[in-house]
Amino acid sequence: MKTLPLFAASLLLLLLLLCLSPQFYLLSQQGMTLNWWRYGIAPALLALLLLLSASRYPARSVWLLMPAALLAPQEWFYLLNYGKNTDAHAMAIIAETDVAEATGYLSGLGWLIMLAVLLVLVLVALCSTLCKTLRWQWPTYCRAGIWLLTLAGLVWVWQQEQWYAKAYPPPAEQDALQQSLSRKPLPESHNLFYRSYPLNLLLAFNEYRLQQATLQEVALASRDFTFGASQPVVLGQRQVYVLVIGETLRPDRLQLNGYNRPTTPELAKIDGLVSYTDMVSPWAWTRMSVPLLISRKNAQSQAYFFHEKSLVSAFAEAGFRTYWLSTQSPLGVHDSSVALHASEADEVQYLNPIGYKKAGFYDEVLLDAFKKVLARAEQKQLIVLHTLGSHFSYADRYPPQFDFFKPSGQGELVSMHNPAERERLNNAYDNSVRYTDHWLSQAIAALAQQQAISSLLLVSDHGENIFDGGCNKSGHGHNTELDYRVAALWWGSAGFRTQYPLLSNQMAAQRHAKLMTSQVFHSMLALADIHYLTQQRELAIHQAVKQPRLLSSGLDFDKASRVGQCRELQR
Repeated sequence: MKTLPLFAASLLLLLLLLCLSPQFYLLSQQGMTLNWWRYGIAPALLALLLLLSASRYPARSVWLLMPAALLAPQEWFYLLNYGKNTDAHAMAIIAETDVAEATGYLSGLGWLIMLAVLLVLVLVALCSTLCKTLRWQWPTYCRAGIWLLTLAGLVWVWQQEQWYAKAYPPPAEQDALQQSLSRKPLPESHNLFYRSYPLNLLLAFNEYRLQQATLQEVALASRDFTFGASQPVVLGQRQVYVLVIGETLRPDRLQLNGYNRPTTPELAKIDGLVSYTDMVSPWAWTRMSVPLLISRKNAQSQAYFFHEKSLVSAFAEAGFRTYWLSTQSPLGVHDSSVALHASEADEVQYLNPIGYKKAGFYDEVLLDAFKKVLARAEQKQLIVLHTLGSHFSYADRYPPQFDFFKPSGQGELVSMHNPAERERLNNAYDNSVRYTDHWLSQAIAALAQQQAISSLLLVSDHGENIFDGGCNKSGHGHNTELDYRVAALWWGSAGFRTQYPLLSNQMAAQRHAKLMTSQVFHSMLALADIHYLTQQRELAIHQAVKQPRLLSSGLDFDKASRVGQCRELQR
């Protein structure tokens, strides 16, 4: 019996260590730094002790540690596979998709998950039973000491929040909703403890909850909006319209457009594929460029959200079953404005468990989901594929077998801000384009097999700088010519070309026309022969109407001066 207290204490310590164990991943990555203690172990341990002190008798309060203990194996899996802690993105994935899809990234663990859960339950039950048998209770003043330490910690966090609010004030905006989603920085507590398990779960859940509540409030503003759209000609054949939203895809890096590297060998073999060589996006940021692409939003509007719905709703009004399949994120500063329109679809699937910050899943997962939707053989379908394409880190966007151009830095840390990495960055970027060529050509092949009136239009959201020539800039948002030039492709099935021969010829004739991404909304509806009362069909791609290509700043892209090696646009 003398060993029983020691055994009980050992089990209780083991339970605490299990709850803290994800911190040891950071230890293996960074070493035992002061920040590891201050922002990792210390706050997590204090939070666990606070739970354990909720009752005078640990036999009762030990059960409060069970959620953290149960989720610790999952956190380890997330860390080991994706190199990051569970965040709001992961929670949104779970909330936005069904159980099978949400747990897809756990595939392969099988019975190990059930075994881990069972062992945790046994451990907590044993701890509780032994504490009760030994009649353990907290020593005098010990609980009070933990509570005082917690209070002191909260006061310190509050002081940090006050400092942070002064150091990084959100820009003044009339629309509080837009500020809360697009401008307002995360609380300082998130910046401090986002990697401290299990605190990161609470912070992630709070971030997800606030973003979702705000999105729902914004959605209410356009809830009753309708286009009054319809498809006047009833076709007996099946119809499938696909919009692929590319990411950071430049037209000059496509072999189709004369690039001297084989970046699009598979697309080059597809008969009737049209590559538009001179399309421009008015914005160089995804959060502003994508809503403009899929809605009637004005290019010069600085509003984060648009009061109208998108082409997804217009197709739905015309009797189409609508789908949004994405490897990007369902929320966040860069994604909420897009996710708002994605939510208009009948079915939404976010297929990448970690978004763009790590390697995650490749865009090819969209292909599997796409084929499953096609297999439903519904009479009228609209399918939007929102890709990660060539988003930095470029080397994270394609599997090893597509590492054609070397050195690419795949598997290494490569800074996009270091001009010395020019060669690796450019090789990795071209590899990402080659991978897009591969899976996109398969998507077109799958579409061609449907024997339907079908059309696929790909348009990138914005361009990219990659230390081109003597330019010292990389990335986007620099107001250079390459920020705004985007790749765009169109393909129509044999059934589409038979049904709409003139329209097909007109789409091909615009190959070298001066186009804008703001024409995509109008073009998608025109391709499907969808009409509404205030329609502006002259803005569609197939029309030869010339118009100034005004950027978000009001600058005319074609008349602007190109200054310096980076070709910065100026009046």
